[in-house]
Amino acid sequence: MKRSVKKNKSKIGIWAKIKNFLNNSPWHSAFTYPILFLTACMSLFFFSISLDLNTLAGLSLTLFFLTPLWVLFGLIVSKKRAPYLLSLIIGLGIPIIFSMILYTDFTGSAKKNAIKTMHAQAVKYISAEIQKCKIGESKFMSNSQDCPATAAKAVIGAINSFADKNPYDTSQNAFREFNNNKDDKDVGFISLSASGSSVVIKSCISKPCYDEKNRLQDSIEIE
Repeated sequence: MKRSVKKNKSKIGIWAKIKNFLNNSPWHSAFTYPILFLTACMSLFFFSISLDLNTLAGLSLTLFFLTPLWVLFGLIVSKKRAPYLLSLIIGLGIPIIFSMILYTDFTGSAKKNAIKTMHAQAVKYISAEIQKCKIGESKFMSNSQDCPATAAKAVIGAINSFADKNPYDTSQNAFREFNNNKDDKDVGFISLSASGSSVVIKSCISKPCYDEKNRLQDSIEIE
């Protein structure tokens, strides 16, 4: 019985110490110590990576992401909750905002690259198909148009050959018969048009489309 009483007193004493620590040093507990701990975890992580100690690196990274639990524990247990609440808002809010910015930037870059790729593919495809008529074949544009090649036929054939979607509005096809790329509503489209004996390919990779650096244009002459 005496041993049981001593153990209970010991447990109560440790719990009381933790509560006193969280109450008496809320700002240190909410900011100083977590920041020091996070710094130590990241230092250990990079040190472990440099030595190929993958298990230790995984442990340090796990501890890094578990740190907010200490702050959450302080918010629940401590009577002085403001520092812990502020720490959680800053500690969780900043990474979330930063991640959203990175995600937006990443998706924006991906959309631009997709349009650049489609534009380049259109130029390459149309140029190659026109050559078929020059070497004596009877059809071109994936056998959908009869030779001789004309700009109008090339435009129609190209639009029917590509099924890519506009990265900015996936409900619409990226390729269309149009001759403008300077308005914001043109973003994401590969606009094809016939101008005399030339196929004109215009694209807007991002807004604002009136900015020349956001536009692409090529012309393929049919001789």
